[in-house]
Amino acid sequence: MQLKAQCADHRLKTGAADSVVSIRQAEIGDARRLAVLMSQLGYPTREEEMAARLRLLFSGGDYLMAVALREGRVVGMVAAMMGLYIEMNGRYGRVTALSVAEDHRGQGIGALLLAYAESWLHAHGAVNCIVNSSTHRSDAHRFYKREGYQVTGVRFHKDFRGVDPEAHPAVS
Repeated sequence: MQLKAQCADHRLKTGAADSVVSIRQAEIGDARRLAVLMSQLGYPTREEEMAARLRLLFSGGDYLMAVALREGRVVGMVAAMMGLYIEMNGRYGRVTALSVAEDHRGQGIGALLLAYAESWLHAHGAVNCIVNSSTHRSDAHRFYKREGYQVTGVRFHKDFRGVDPEAHPAVS
């Protein structure tokens, strides 16, 4: 089943004037701006790499990739996915990336994107939402706590790039 996101407009108060932020499904044409946002988040990404990632994400049905637009310019993004629990009944949602352009942070765009992803996940059957955030991102930790998230565990990471698969016992 292909899960789709609908376009939504939100009015933010930023200083003296109101500003409209639209949220819509990402498109391949957004790859350049999305690569910049991923790079600002600390994951250097080239436009071609992002376009290839988007094609893979769009081919699966349980992924959301949405962008925030202000005055027609992509200023933020959120990616989310549905997953199946093995340890209990139900499906979970996971926000896999959330980034707002450095010159647009602190204006409520991140909260709008997160709420958009949460609504999408909930509408598609998620019983909860999981977010991972690197230990050095104290601003992000405060943000997620302010948005109602609780610290429930520790994430471990092992990088397989550059590891010879023959050096590990095979499952047969």
